[in-house]
Amino acid sequence: MKYDVSVVIPNFNCKQYLPIAFASILKQRGVITEIIVVDDGSDDGSIEWLELAQKTLSNLVLIKQHRSGVVAARNRAIGLARAPYIAFLDADDYWIDDKLKDQLSYMKAHRECVLSFTNYMHVTEQYQPIIDCFSYWPEFYQSQLKDSTDYMLLENPLDLLLCANVIGTSSVMVSSDAIKRVNSFNPSLKSASDWDCWLNLASIGNVAYTYRCAMGYLMRSDSITANRTRRIEAMQDIIARVYAKNPVSLKTKIKTTARMSECHGEYQREQGKKFSALFYAVCAFSLNPHKRNAKHLIHDLKQLVTART
Repeated sequence: MKYDVSVVIPNFNCKQYLPIAFASILKQRGVITEIIVVDDGSDDGSIEWLELAQKTLSNLVLIKQHRSGVVAARNRAIGLARAPYIAFLDADDYWIDDKLKDQLSYMKAHRECVLSFTNYMHVTEQYQPIIDCFSYWPEFYQSQLKDSTDYMLLENPLDLLLCANVIGTSSVMVSSDAIKRVNSFNPSLKSASDWDCWLNLASIGNVAYTYRCAMGYLMRSDSITANRTRRIEAMQDIIARVYAKNPVSLKTKIKTTARMSECHGEYQREQGKKFSALFYAVCAFSLNPHKRNAKHLIHDLKQLVTART
């Protein structure tokens, strides 16, 4: 069988979400898919569900591994992928109809494009819409394009992605050759390996995107929150390596510093450290005075005033 796209799904205890994820794959028209699921040591019945699915889905490849993490799972699947393009889908997310067909058509027509992604909708556990991703990023969002369904090239993708990680993993399609050329996802990183991979790809080829919300991202109440300090450390390491390998403008470096100040502020806010949170909010807004940073600054000022009265 000659596949168009290899769909990579890492799974850990997502049995209750797998039917919706798989249904969204099976509804994709005009694309021949290979589905590679790497189960990372599930004990919730996922394996049994997937083995049953294999009896009717000849294109489903199931790999079982002991708890090794999502990076190891994705990299293992990438190594097995037989299609020229790879699409990522987390087990608790889902795609909109024809997501793959439109994305594949663009990438096949633009061979220099190594990565494409879509807007996506955050949804509740009842699958009700909350807010789309692109609206959160004023550095990226253009209101005149909000109804567009076309794919467009991202100008200066490395610079933009350094200061605004607008890419949701389950919205991504990549060239199989390209992602293998950048050594897939970095297993040495304790966090932000997806962002690191997109930056590496942006440094070797074109990146395209669409405002169409072609993916649903489930906001689970029981999801494990990433350790923020670990993520900040990983981000700083990634940024340093990008600076060392690529020419990055001063303007981008300033915006990236503002983004890191914002991340530090979020951590200090979570810790209840009002003065520190305000300090980083001032830094972020001073370096990159946009709406979201202004909201954080006003919030932290109010918190400090309230605490002192």
